[in-house]
Amino acid sequence: MKTIAADRPIRFGIVGSGYISQTHVDSLRRVSGTTVTRSWSRSAERARAFAERNDIPAFGTDWREVVESSDVDAVCVNTPNYLHGQVILAAAAAGKHVVCEKPLTLDLDEGRRCIAACRDAGVVLGYAEELCFVPKFVRAKQLMDQGAFGDVYMVRQSEKHAGPYSPWFFQRDQAGGGIVMDMGCHAIEYCRWLLGKPRIVSVTAHMATYLHGAITDLEDHVIAILEIEGGKTAVIESSWALKGGMSSIVEIYGTAGVLKTDLTLGSGISVFSEKGYDDGSDERRGWSFPMYEELWQNGYPQEMQHFVDCMRTGETPMESGEDGLAVLEIMLAAYASAAEGRRVQLPYVPPPGTEFPVDLWLASRKR
Repeated sequence: MKTIAADRPIRFGIVGSGYISQTHVDSLRRVSGTTVTRSWSRSAERARAFAERNDIPAFGTDWREVVESSDVDAVCVNTPNYLHGQVILAAAAAGKHVVCEKPLTLDLDEGRRCIAACRDAGVVLGYAEELCFVPKFVRAKQLMDQGAFGDVYMVRQSEKHAGPYSPWFFQRDQAGGGIVMDMGCHAIEYCRWLLGKPRIVSVTAHMATYLHGAITDLEDHVIAILEIEGGKTAVIESSWALKGGMSSIVEIYGTAGVLKTDLTLGSGISVFSEKGYDDGSDERRGWSFPMYEELWQNGYPQEMQHFVDCMRTGETPMESGEDGLAVLEIMLAAYASAAEGRRVQLPYVPPPGTEFPVDLWLASRKR
């Protein structure tokens, strides 16, 4: 495995300029021995604004310049979903370590090619699943692993809000799917990680478009049940149809106890404001529960620190390309299950000619 010496800064190239790119730049500022040298956006105006805001010396509208630059050691892939595979493969060919936002790719075969390319190039391929680094959720796993709840038979992760931050999430050819591809993947991987990444036996899912039907055909709400080898069950619920803010909850049920933890509430801060205030993303009026140290509470700096450590040691990341591939297979099975109204067994192979994951479900809506 190609490693980077501890006494040399790791130079990151950021491929993207949206919310998650800003989050990763802010997180890297908390990771010693890192710097951001280049960035990319599809828009020249946004590329310049993002670079100037973050003091990034080089920027542009061709992502290949970031990937192939001699002043970049690691590439952070934050593009619309359809580009993930292309950027990963190019980064591997250029000998660059990779941190890729979810989903890994939109196609299982392309995902396998990405994993193989990074392995052959001897570079880290990190799958950016921050829920596995959220302090509250990490503590939940520690308690479970200590036996606090006896024999655990069911876990649940629910993540919901009123919609994504960028219009491309609503576009089939950009995102490959709706809420499943945006937030369902978080719930799936957290539950896998929580239970020790066991074999998933089957997927049963229901999905629909409740809130955003006027602007998209993609699903904005999903409930899925994952049957796990050994008799355990994982339940996921993800939604863009929740009015009233953000909800992210983990539940663990066992023969000797139960746990429930809420990421966004219970921070110890309760606020009532008639006038309202700006929390950085929205105006809050009435009762609210502002988070403190929001980056840390959401696990982003810890996640980036872990990937940087792996780039220096050559260790396989806790969340790797293989994990991203496993999540993609489960998401494809969820679309098939919702379309066909049945439990879908794993391993799952989509029918030939499936262009995007959501097509498995969209076809059923036209019948």
